[in-house]
Amino acid sequence: MCVLVETPDIRLLIDPGAAIMQPRYPAPTEIKLYYLELATAALVAAAARATHIAITHYHYDHHRPDVPELFREKTLWIKDPNRWINRSQWERSRYFLSVLASERGIEVEEVSPEKGEYPDPLEELPRARKEGASEELRRKWRKRFLGLVRMWERGPWVSPEPFGAQVVYADGKVFEIGKTTVRFTEPLFHGVEYASPGWVLAIIVEHGGKKFLYSSDLQGPIIEDYADWIAAEAPDVLVLDGPATYLRGPLQAAATLERAIRNCVGAVRGAGARITILDHHLTREPRFREACREAFSSGAITGAEALGLPPLTDRLSAWKANGELGEIVERARARELDPDLPSRGLSVNLLEL
Repeated sequence: MCVLVETPDIRLLIDPGAAIMQPRYPAPTEIKLYYLELATAALVAAAARATHIAITHYHYDHHRPDVPELFREKTLWIKDPNRWINRSQWERSRYFLSVLASERGIEVEEVSPEKGEYPDPLEELPRARKEGASEELRRKWRKRFLGLVRMWERGPWVSPEPFGAQVVYADGKVFEIGKTTVRFTEPLFHGVEYASPGWVLAIIVEHGGKKFLYSSDLQGPIIEDYADWIAAEAPDVLVLDGPATYLRGPLQAAATLERAIRNCVGAVRGAGARITILDHHLTREPRFREACREAFSSGAITGAEALGLPPLTDRLSAWKANGELGEIVERARARELDPDLPSRGLSVNLLEL
């Protein structure tokens, strides 16, 4: 999902992360490791061009604390590590900030939690309340949310103060850089109501009457209200993560997947963007086109296609069908497969629209 957005005022690198594909991804381990290596090189190249970096949440396919050079001499707009965050990302965010602090020769500062209210987030999602998961499921999932609230209230929190203006907790904030506006949403569910992965931030960049929207990990979106919001924003460029079709089966209920596909199609059609890139969760298994054919028939393309390549799952299917996979693995071992990929990272220049 990493993308570099450029205007005359800013070069914003969003979610510079990459992780090895899931165990069920249809590629040999050598191929997975090789493309992770290429992706890391692409991140480093993109970061060298960036003035600002945004991190929408703390999964490792969205940030790389193991590659600290990505973040040197950059202004970082990051997900608040203290609120609207699950336990795993609470820990990961603190590790990330400790890496940043070490790079800058400063100490992470723990502080007492601020007093605040944590209203039920579902109250602001009328369509999801009406059309989404059953009340029985929501009651079960709400208990998880209430447990997290107790963690946020207990703390300790991590203060951004030692980092000065270089690190800003971006939830719900708007930044004006020259004639460019960058808007971060309030935290959105990473999937279903009260999703166990926690919350993410979506991002809108505007300049010269052109608008770019990056969904982060909404997993479809699954939530109907998020699809409505994307359509209402009517961006010129939409980067949408799409349904997690690779989780079909015991890891995701059929009704949830159907809901995600339906809302994905609604978001793509409703937004009517000049360019729609549909990727990330969606392209992790070879049947993704069939699942979201209506979105693709409405003009969406994958991230790979935006770079002039077929998706890797398509290429893997072709290599296997043609008996070429062994040769491809050898090319990967010899570092001869797609050697130019690091120089072809996904970027959007709003001036060129």
